[in-house]
Amino acid sequence: MNAIEIPFGNRAERRAGLAVQLGFLAFGIVMMFLSYADGHLAAMFVGPLVALGGLIGGGVWRRKARLRRLVVEHQGLRWEEKGATWAVPWYELAGVALARSAEPKPSLWLQLTPRDPEAFAATYRSVPKTVHGNWIRLADEIGGETLDLALRRFAPQLYRGLVPHFAG
Repeated sequence: MNAIEIPFGNRAERRAGLAVQLGFLAFGIVMMFLSYADGHLAAMFVGPLVALGGLIGGGVWRRKARLRRLVVEHQGLRWEEKGATWAVPWYELAGVALARSAEPKPSLWLQLTPRDPEAFAATYRSVPKTVHGNWIRLADEIGGETLDLALRRFAPQLYRGLVPHFAG
């Protein structure tokens, strides 16, 4: 059986973030130059603030929608993301579960239960950890069905199915 790759993140949302970012940047620069030509000092200071706000806001938006991929295979789980890649073999885990949260934007969570929590924390430092344990928030819940099937296929002895989310 081949590995199953589940993509998370949204290309269209990244493009929209870039468009908003560039739009605010261009508007801020045009506002700054036009106000300088007219002699409006207040607008000349507001223009760079609008441009800076566009850069920061669009950057945050694009970062939230960045492309990520979870790979489920015979050896274990692998998370591929620019700057934050990690892999965990099945033999290091006592259980794996999924949870759905109904925050402002519904999301899917992957819960990893290690066999030895201290050794796991020391060995796999790049695996995200919350105060409630190793709960990894996935960008959206689009890949939930595929992830459920992949975990049933590759780790039936570890997979606990859908569990309650820690906040709800």
